[in-house]
Amino acid sequence: MEDKRISPDGTVRLRLRDNLTGQGLVLTALAMMALGVVMVFSACFDTSDSVRWYNRTDIRQAIFAAAALLVLVSLWRFDYHLLPRPIWPGWGKLAFLSTPAFFILVAGIGLSLLVLVPHVGQISHGQARWLKLGPVHIQPSEILKIGLIICIAAFLSRPNVDRRSFWRCFLPLMLAVGACAALVAKQNVSTAAIILLGATAVMIMGGVRWYYFAGMLPVVAAAGWFFITREPYRMARIMAFQNPFNSDLPASYQPLQSLLAIASGGLTPAGLGGGVAKYRYLPEIDNDFIFSSIAEEIGVVGTVLVVGMLLLWLLLSRRAALKAPDRLGMLLAGGIGMLVVLQGLLHIAVCAVAVPPTGVSLPFVSSGGSSLLTMSAAVAIMISITSRRSVAPGELRPAWHEEKARLGRA
Repeated sequence: MEDKRISPDGTVRLRLRDNLTGQGLVLTALAMMALGVVMVFSACFDTSDSVRWYNRTDIRQAIFAAAALLVLVSLWRFDYHLLPRPIWPGWGKLAFLSTPAFFILVAGIGLSLLVLVPHVGQISHGQARWLKLGPVHIQPSEILKIGLIICIAAFLSRPNVDRRSFWRCFLPLMLAVGACAALVAKQNVSTAAIILLGATAVMIMGGVRWYYFAGMLPVVAAAGWFFITREPYRMARIMAFQNPFNSDLPASYQPLQSLLAIASGGLTPAGLGGGVAKYRYLPEIDNDFIFSSIAEEIGVVGTVLVVGMLLLWLLLSRRAALKAPDRLGMLLAGGIGMLVVLQGLLHIAVCAVAVPPTGVSLPFVSSGGSSLLTMSAAVAIMISITSRRSVAPGELRPAWHEEKARLGRA
């Protein structure tokens, strides 16, 4: 008898060696993490003994990559059906507020609020985006992004939800999405945009009517204009995007250096460790501009490799969503997959000066422990979805009764 774990909900759990989509997701994530470790080591040229090991970005990246691998291996057996299951079902219509999916979102919101508390949030480059716990820095927006996708998917997969209702479905979800985006937009507009786009994609996949979003476009545009114009440096970045070669604009420095790094790669790149942009010419090269470093040191091969892995991730996510055994799995796989692709494309667009410069990391590749760990947990959820397969009642019934009989004899 084939070794499958049969559940009474009409699904079986496949072993990873029988799960080709799950294998593809694991290998793609591991390949991107490996590329990230190599490129972060190459971008962080300061390896003197005067720098303590836990203050070195490259050492921390390797440690977090190992921890992310452990998270991925440990959590992929997790049953994603537990996410929308109420802990206290007796709450009736409010039972959703006791689900793990809702708790994850609340944790992301709570940590994001703590960042705004003076002397609690870690300030870097004039912005408070991290919580510092000793040598470890936590970026709550990474938890918030994944938590919102999980919560929306859990909400829309409930059997009694009216997905086409404006008042009972669209409006409550948009209020939650708007609150999360506004909370993050104060410090990082690009992350708020990713949250908004990812949530919109999940809602449309979940059956929410698309034309409801058209009516929200003026509100979103007004909010975006408010958050951009309230900070002078954001307006300066827009001007730098319009003319990145204007040396009179200080904000044009990073876009220009990014373009120079990409152009210097081409077919004859400098090779690993041979790039010069990392020598203070391009700040944040290990995070916000890691794609520029890849283009400079690996050239066209590196850029095609990154874009190819993102396209492969998109195809695998689409396959995972289409073959999911239920609506919850479809929304989770599609939403998480879309979130990774959107963030990756935005990172590449920033490095190529196709959009105004802003701080957004390349998933699995850029330095940052919070991003690696949360993304690995999200991949584990996707693998859990791909490992579940629906079976026909005729196929399930004998096997399930045989399993019950075996347990009864035991």
